[in-house]
Amino acid sequence: MHKYYVIPNLNKIDKYLDLSKKYDLGFEYNDFFEPSLLDDEEKLEKTLKSALKLGRVNDTLHGVFYDIVLDSSDSKIAKISYDRVKSSLDIASKLKCKGVVFHTNYLTWMKTDFYRNNWVNKNKEIYLKLIEEYKDLEIYIENMFDLDPYLLERLIKEINHPRIGVCLDIAHASISNVEIDEWFRVLGKFIKHIHINDNDRISDSHSELGKGIIDYRNAYKYINSLKQDISILIEIKDYDKTVNSINYLKEGKFDDIK
Repeated sequence: MHKYYVIPNLNKIDKYLDLSKKYDLGFEYNDFFEPSLLDDEEKLEKTLKSALKLGRVNDTLHGVFYDIVLDSSDSKIAKISYDRVKSSLDIASKLKCKGVVFHTNYLTWMKTDFYRNNWVNKNKEIYLKLIEEYKDLEIYIENMFDLDPYLLERLIKEINHPRIGVCLDIAHASISNVEIDEWFRVLGKFIKHIHINDNDRISDSHSELGKGIIDYRNAYKYINSLKQDISILIEIKDYDKTVNSINYLKEGKFDDIK
C-alpha cells in the first residue's frame, strides 16, 4: 500500500487534519520555498510555529527551487543556492519530516558535455555532503522540465546513497519528450516519492486528477509494479480539488487508497 500525501493549508488546517485522519494522509509542506517568507524572520517563525503546533512526524517538505543553481560558476549564486537548500533541510528537521524534495533545475538547452558533467559533479558533491549532515532526512530529486530522464538517472547512480532518490513528477514527465513508460524504465528502481496532478500535456497547470488528459490508468500500471515502498503526493493546493482527486483515485480503483 502506498502512503499518500496532500499539501496542507495552515490557515485552514482543521479541514486538512480531518482529511489526513480519514485517509491516513501525510502532509507535504509547500509554505517554506517562498523567498518572501524565508526573508521575513517574523513571518517565517510564525509559520513554522503553526506547523510545529500540529505535532506531526514523517511528513515531507517541498524545498526551495526558485533560481536555485547549485552548480553555478558564479560563487555568490552558488553560495546563496546552497544556503537556501540548507534552510529547507533545517526547517524539515525541525518539523521531523522524513524527506525534502528539490528540483533538478538544470538548463535543458545546455547540452555540452562540460555543462552536464559540471551539473552532475556539483550536485553530487553537495547532496552527498548534506545527506551526511542531516542524518534524519531523505532527499528526493524531482524532474522539473527535464526533457528526458537520463541526466537525473546519471546523477542518482553516481550519488548512490540509500537516503537520496528520485521524486518522479508524473505531470512534468508528461510534458517532456519521452513517454511515461520510459521514465519508469529508466528511473523506476530509484523512485522514493511521486507527485501527481493533471494537465493538457502542454503546460504544468496542476489540475485536479481527471480534469486533464494524462493517462493515469497507464501510469498506475507502472507505479503499482514498483517493488519498493513509495510515497505519493496529490500535488494540488485547493482543498475541494484535492478531495475530488482522492475520489477519482478511489472510484477508478487505481490504487488501494481507502
